[in-house]
Amino acid sequence: MAVIEAIATTYLEADAASVTFSSIPATYEHLQIRGTHRADTSPTATGALAFFIQLGGASDSPVDTGANYSSHHLVGASSSEAGAARTGDSYIYIYDMIHGSGVNAAEYATLIMDILDYANTNKNTTVAINAANALTHGDTRVMFVSGLWDDTEAVTDIKLFSSGSKNLVRGSEYTLYGLKSS
Repeated sequence: MAVIEAIATTYLEADAASVTFSSIPATYEHLQIRGTHRADTSPTATGALAFFIQLGGASDSPVDTGANYSSHHLVGASSSEAGAARTGDSYIYIYDMIHGSGVNAAEYATLIMDILDYANTNKNTTVAINAANALTHGDTRVMFVSGLWDDTEAVTDIKLFSSGSKNLVRGSEYTLYGLKSS
């Protein structure tokens, strides 16, 4: 039977540029982040902003900001679908999935991110992300994202932030979980 333990929760009482989980212990097999969030800007024409993730290990300060990330995404948006790949980024990219404050204040986007074998120093770190938003003005999306951090260090830090240097707003919340076999 698998065991899931909450390691840390960050609930924003005030707007913040980013959320970082630091000093993550290497005592779990996998990590998971569950979050709900929105940003402090009106949405783009598509109704949402991109969301970024950076990872860091012992040699980073606190996360790797180099061009060491790749991502793939598959998006179902209202009545259309799209997919794309990105390489050589300075973050894992989640396409247009965080709400701006120009939409209904009660609407937050959601994500569940699995960071697989995060402490294994024999391979690069991969993530799998399920994300969604549902806006009352009709821009509803579901997203499946895979990401790669091209580094074999154990993950000790995770940074979450919105595109365009936009703040995450009050009420955004993220919980980091550790998963291990019993």
